[in-house]
Amino acid sequence: MNFYTSESLGPRFVIFHYFIKWYIERFGFLAYVVTVVGSVMALFTYSIMLNIQRGEKDRVMMIALLAVIVVGGLIGLGIDMSHGYYTVIK
Repeated sequence: MNFYTSESLGPRFVIFHYFIKWYIERFGFLAYVVTVVGSVMALFTYSIMLNIQRGEKDRVMMIALLAVIVVGGLIGLGIDMSHGYYTVIK
């Protein structure tokens, strides 16, 4: 497994690809959505709630936009890794 390209020293983040593929094949797509995507969404929700209490509405909007992008990307990557099949439990 080559984690670096020959042109640059920057890593290719294929380790996340392999981890998500292994997780979905092992536990199923629903477990992936609940655990991985749910935990990321919980972190974003916590940071949004903290910033709402502080009254920083512009930061809340930026975090909400980032949350939509990241969570949507994780769900899309999960659907791609499961080949579009919705598996509840494996």
